Amino acid sequence: MINKLVFLFVFLMMLAGCQSRQTIVTFTSPDMQLSKAELKIGDLLFEESSDSSNVVLFELNDVPTGYAILQFGSTRKMIFLEQGKDLTVRFSRTVKPNTSRYSFEGELAPENSYMEQQSRLPMISLNANSTEEEIIRQLNDTINQRKAVLQSLNLSPEFKRLESERQRYSILRFFSRYNGWGNGLYPFLKSQLAENPELLITEDYQAFLLDALYAIGGESGENTPYSYAACQLDYIDQHLKDTTVIDFVLNSVLSKYMEKRGTESIDGFMEIFRTKARSHEVIQPIEELYGKYSRIAKGQAIPEFTFLDVKDKEVALSSFKGKYVYIDCWATWCGPCNLQIPALQQLEHKYKGKDIVFVSISRDSNRDKWKSMVRERKLGGVQLIEKLPTRSEFSDWFMINAIPRFIILDKAGNVYDMNAPRPSDPTTEQILDRLLVL
Repeated sequence: MINKLVFLFVFLMMLAGCQSRQTIVTFTSPDMQLSKAELKIGDLLFEESSDSSNVVLFELNDVPTGYAILQFGSTRKMIFLEQGKDLTVRFSRTVKPNTSRYSFEGELAPENSYMEQQSRLPMISLNANSTEEEIIRQLNDTINQRKAVLQSLNLSPEFKRLESERQRYSILRFFSRYNGWGNGLYPFLKSQLAENPELLITEDYQAFLLDALYAIGGESGENTPYSYAACQLDYIDQHLKDTTVIDFVLNSVLSKYMEKRGTESIDGFMEIFRTKARSHEVIQPIEELYGKYSRIAKGQAIPEFTFLDVKDKEVALSSFKGKYVYIDCWATWCGPCNLQIPALQQLEHKYKGKDIVFVSISRDSNRDKWKSMVRERKLGGVQLIEKLPTRSEFSDWFMINAIPRFIILDKAGNVYDMNAPRPSDPTTEQILDRLLVL
């Protein structure tokens, strides 16, 4: 009889262990109407609408313990979840100064409240004259102090394990953003560059990974997009093993390189990418981006694009065939664009009468304002504006996501450089001089 009872007890315990452990996440706001919210947990994405009480309810089965991203509208908030424990998140649009907009209730309130407090702490400040040894010591001391305080608190062991690592990357990220990694700090930096897929959802770990790889990209001493990408991809190829981390960094390195240099000298980089990348969510966008940049590679023909001049007369880019064309994509409201105008005017003066025409294409929606600035500042070259201010086929074709952007066309009207250096960059004159003697 006792054996049967023991068997029954063990069976019931096993059955209970097999049961789904539900986690309830409640999201609400006292002063903002919610329509829906999303919850991202690793590769999982949940979306729920609010009910009549302005509450969004997520009922999750077997949720993995770790960080998650709660998103409503354009606002994102990182929270901590643990299987079988509930959490209520309240967001207040209007709060007192120096007060968080978020408050928490439920079993996971202490952990999430701790994270909120940490986000408001001041970061370390380093003396500008600190030696590399002093910098490393101070970084380690700060990391260890934060970890000691965290370990002394009555919080979830899993939370303390993950949060101590996130805090480490938060501190390192802050340092890399405001100080940068000198040559003597490379060994320390690489020792911190661990693969931690559990933290990949956090902004701190993502930012540190990319900052660290950027620093490694400059290790060769050559300040070119190609040398940076080559060093980064070599490090990824030789040292990283986790596929989710590799996918994340490959996506960043390849997309940034193509944004700067398109498909120029990219074949070796794409070979590494196609060998290493695993996620379809990464592979497809990069391959699509590669295809789009291929159409504006050096020597590629472009469609006919027509703009308006200051007299509202149509001007086609093809009308400049027979000369090199240096294109400035700008707008009157763009501060960095305006800073380039004096250097652009100097180029126009230096190459006056040569086989090169300087064309400025404005993205302004207010044509009168554009015309006034052209007259008042006596802008030279050929001044043009988009025919449809709400849509630009030219910008779409050249994937212009930010201005100023400079483009060079050859004498046949084909692409010579889809992302040329700015007028203020000394290499611009070197490029133009080389073209004009060909």
